[in-house]
Amino acid sequence: MKGLIPVIASLCLINIAIANDQMRNWTFASEEKIQAEITDFDEITRIVTLQSSKGKTLKLDESKFTAIDRAWILQWVEQYEEAQAQLTKIGGTITRYTTTGAFATTYSVYVPATEPDANDAKPPLLFLFHPGGNGGRVIYRYIETAAALGVTLVSFDHFKNTDNNPQRESEMLQRFTAILPQIEAAVPHDEKRMFMGGTSGGAWRSYHYSAQVPRPWAGILASGGWLGGEQWYDLPYPRMRVAMVNGDKDYAAIRVMKKDTEVLHRADSVVSVHAFEGGHQMPPPSVLTKALRWLLETELPNQAAP
Repeated sequence: MKGLIPVIASLCLINIAIANDQMRNWTFASEEKIQAEITDFDEITRIVTLQSSKGKTLKLDESKFTAIDRAWILQWVEQYEEAQAQLTKIGGTITRYTTTGAFATTYSVYVPATEPDANDAKPPLLFLFHPGGNGGRVIYRYIETAAALGVTLVSFDHFKNTDNNPQRESEMLQRFTAILPQIEAAVPHDEKRMFMGGTSGGAWRSYHYSAQVPRPWAGILASGGWLGGEQWYDLPYPRMRVAMVNGDKDYAAIRVMKKDTEVLHRADSVVSVHAFEGGHQMPPPSVLTKALRWLLETELPNQAAP
């Protein structure tokens, strides 16, 4: 453990479009409180980096926090170490890359340690977006599922919740449109089995990009996500498979599920609902694996060409 360590994800039960399941309440030794997510901890300088729920970045000495919050910072660091140990156990590789050009963007790629396919078939590919824009860390939450099913993962940094800010969302759409061809060329995959997904705001973004960036998208892995409300119902969603994965106590996501399904059915999409015990949070690997296996089962005919 040394140097700067990556990030995690996010929560907000009122508007799941901006939810972040790693947002928490912090208390400083001065008794001041703030809602924020930890995005970095430098073990040499002992500086903690937080991003507040309003998007402000704070850099504070570890000593400024209460004892319980200092313990949580240690747990946050240990979670990353445990994730790396899990990668060693499961097998495969995670590699960091950066695109070139005006929209230089870092992303991580997980390639499972699978046996070479006898027919030289290229693997399915799952693009992952995250509420906190911390793909280098959150990718570890998906590797057990990807290894079990032989799926390559591309997990993005930079793309994160903006509270639906038009200017920032426009920049991110331009960015994704610009970098996608580079990633498609660099990462071997089956172009007919390209999926997008994520938790909460990551699912929200996946839905929108499936309509805004033409590709033969095969499906969406949506965990605790939604289309975003009435303003997004008329997007030209493609015909695809959609796995909605919700905690049984994620009441905000459950409330909008019926209407979202109706909108997707208008595009002749096929929707499957998967549940787990919990709230607005990342599903356990067993449920993720079941949902992604369903997505991989059948290719829908007549999907649009890129």
